Amino acid sequence: MFSTSGSGSEAHVDKAGRATGTPPDAHDGWIVVETLAEPIDGGALGTVVAKDGRAKEWTALQRSVPNKRVADAARAVVASVVETGVETSVSVPGMRVPLRAVPVAGPSRAVHGVLLYVGDDADASPPDVTGWDWTSADRLFEYTTEMDRMVPRESGRGPSATAFEFFDRNEDAESAMYLMVALFDADPGTRWDGAITLRTSRGPRPLRIALRTVHDEASRDDRITHGLSIALRDDEFVSPGPSFEAFALRSLTRDSPTAIALIDAERVRLTRWLTEPVPDILWKGQVDQRDTPHPEDIARIVSAYRHMHEWVDRKVEIPGVRLRRVDGGWTVVDLRATRIPHERFLMVEFQPVGFSSEPDPVPVTDTGYPGRGPRPSDRKR
Repeated sequence: MFSTSGSGSEAHVDKAGRATGTPPDAHDGWIVVETLAEPIDGGALGTVVAKDGRAKEWTALQRSVPNKRVADAARAVVASVVETGVETSVSVPGMRVPLRAVPVAGPSRAVHGVLLYVGDDADASPPDVTGWDWTSADRLFEYTTEMDRMVPRESGRGPSATAFEFFDRNEDAESAMYLMVALFDADPGTRWDGAITLRTSRGPRPLRIALRTVHDEASRDDRITHGLSIALRDDEFVSPGPSFEAFALRSLTRDSPTAIALIDAERVRLTRWLTEPVPDILWKGQVDQRDTPHPEDIARIVSAYRHMHEWVDRKVEIPGVRLRRVDGGWTVVDLRATRIPHERFLMVEFQPVGFSSEPDPVPVTDTGYPGRGPRPSDRKR
């Protein structure tokens, strides 16, 4: 549903029978309405975030559907689909204008968005749009099966993915970092939108992303972010930003066993691997919520990263850090962190230097060091 059919030189006709010479796009006629959170103070449910395969800036539905009677009917059918989760087709009373509304469910089956088609082409296939959730406490994406259609994943993968697994598929490093920061910093009641380009087996794929963060009683830090990923037209590509991978590889010598990752200095969190990760390490969130480093090493890691976050130093070395292994014991690594210019991220090199079999003092029920700086709302107090 992503690529256009045919080439621009082929003959095509519009609804009036006029030859246009331009093939139709699979997105034509479709409006994407996000329904990621309950409306505030009795406001209208849902906001348009894409139309005809192009991003829109959180537009009210009545501004995307010019006719008031059609817009009123569209709002009603969107509300119905959000409540029932069932695709619905109706006609605008007195106008014979058909409306088709297709729900986009999130992982909890709540409706994250509605695909709306106004017009006679009732059989038009909707564009690829998927709903997902981000849990900040666990740093996990929760997907639906529709994500596999948009971004084919490795066989055997479950419905969850860590942050760096997701960002490893991103074609544009700069846009990925903006999205990551938005997820890490989001407070309940906030929203964010942007565009990214994912790397797929079919080539780069541009996506529109819309996020809303809400209170969540089941979450350990009382917040969850609902997301909507919308496939855009081919010509909506994000311009590639600076390559963090190239920056990382310039720091490596040939045949080096060093692994390199991006660390968010403000939140003190591993965000994305730029190389293959250190092997056989039990990373936080894979099995339980224990921090990966030995507890005696955490304080000096956090202190060094926070020191760099304040721009006191551009580089720092942290020797002899013990990382928990999947089969017990510890891999000992020397860390070297470099501040990325104009960013809040550190490029951290993991140099394995040995192993340790000392006992693990942390019970499996431990939830780990929170590793998160103050939220923007906290800093204002």
